Amino acid sequence: MKKTKYLIAIISILAFLSSCKKDSTIGADILPSDDLLNLKFSDTFTLQAKTLEDTFLRTDKLAKNYLGVINDPIFGTQKASIVLEVDKPNTVYDDTLGPFTLDSVVLLIKYNLVYGDTTVPQDFKVSTITNPINENNLYYSNTSIFPAGSVIGTLNNYTFTPSNKVIMSTTDTTGSTNIFRVKLNSTVGYSILNLGQAALLDSATFKGIFPGIRIENASNNGNAMAEMDISSSSGAIVIYYKDKKNTQREMRLFTSVYRAVSGVIVARQNSINLFSNTKTATVQNTINSGQVSDSVNYILGQGGTIVRLSLPTIKNHNLIAINKAEIKLTQIIQNSSTDLQTPPYILLLKRNSSGQLDVLPTADGLGIIDSTGTDAFGNIIARYSINITNYVQDVVKGLEDNSDLYVATYRSGGTDPLVNNLNTIINSTIINYGYTPYRVIVAGPNYSDAKYKMKFNLTYTLIE
Repeated sequence: MKKTKYLIAIISILAFLSSCKKDSTIGADILPSDDLLNLKFSDTFTLQAKTLEDTFLRTDKLAKNYLGVINDPIFGTQKASIVLEVDKPNTVYDDTLGPFTLDSVVLLIKYNLVYGDTTVPQDFKVSTITNPINENNLYYSNTSIFPAGSVIGTLNNYTFTPSNKVIMSTTDTTGSTNIFRVKLNSTVGYSILNLGQAALLDSATFKGIFPGIRIENASNNGNAMAEMDISSSSGAIVIYYKDKKNTQREMRLFTSVYRAVSGVIVARQNSINLFSNTKTATVQNTINSGQVSDSVNYILGQGGTIVRLSLPTIKNHNLIAINKAEIKLTQIIQNSSTDLQTPPYILLLKRNSSGQLDVLPTADGLGIIDSTGTDAFGNIIARYSINITNYVQDVVKGLEDNSDLYVATYRSGGTDPLVNNLNTIINSTIINYGYTPYRVIVAGPNYSDAKYKMKFNLTYTLIE
């Protein structure tokens, strides 16, 4: 009777997909007699993987924003633009020192990493926006309520060259590297200088008059994106001018907006990263194929594409203990170290009660790159092992429903208007580059070469 009870339970624990080539039910090839209980078993099971379009993600209140265009022959065109509020001027001199004479106006933003081919030049433009950014609202990467207004600056044939030095002030004699610099029209400088002290000293009044700016590639030409550090103290619109005594002055409108919170001055970023993409026919046809599972899957960052995974059916029994459960993904086309960078992390996500892509409730699901092999051309093969042991154990116990999971390079930003969790934290590991323009092509579970196939590996123990 005891043998029969365990046999029925084990067979019902995992009922796998009809496409399996063998009977892959856990325990199907063993008779769980008393002397076989508490032994470990390992096997590889079938899952489904489907490339899906992911049209937008939450991108407000981010300290790091991406700027530029990447044209990829496989994925298509990715474009990132920035809409941001600048703070009221840091220094406002007495009106009696006027009239003021403008020397120049520049936009300075520090950038960190650059993704793509930095040798391809791009044309950029800076425009005003007419609608203020409400810091209490959520904004997404496809928002259209901040169209470009009057163009106040252009920068042509620009390449992101970190080694170039840019002078940051009239007293700067050495310059700084990793600085994006755009010369702005004198009109915007004079319009700000002539607002008067009442408008320049009050944040709300100034924001109502000058809501912010939009920075974008003026076309779709280019092949690189830079991570712009909006939180850096280097980021500002800088107005160089002289007062009536011919004394040199500077006025800075920082990209970090400073506010008094509980008596303490704190800096915050009130910006939105706008993303768009035009996919190639290859990627779009895969999305529209109607297949249950794709043999080749495309992961495109910044609201491009994600991969939906469907695990085998797992029923709620407490007759096995999950020792280890992991998804194995392998990149088919290896990225060049000079043009594209392979992401060091891949995330396995699940939709929360708000419908947002979020980390697994068990806090696992982080895939770390494991490059141990090489392909036929000598390129390092990028593999990811995504540990979901805790998650699968909770599914077996009936604590979690076995709904679809998603492979991506970022999570959603959440529904709290004060906090954006797009910078993902899993098990105290901070992933600050989750919304980079990564492009990854991975094999599906039906891929022709077994070395690259997506797999679900499970090690479990039968328990009483």
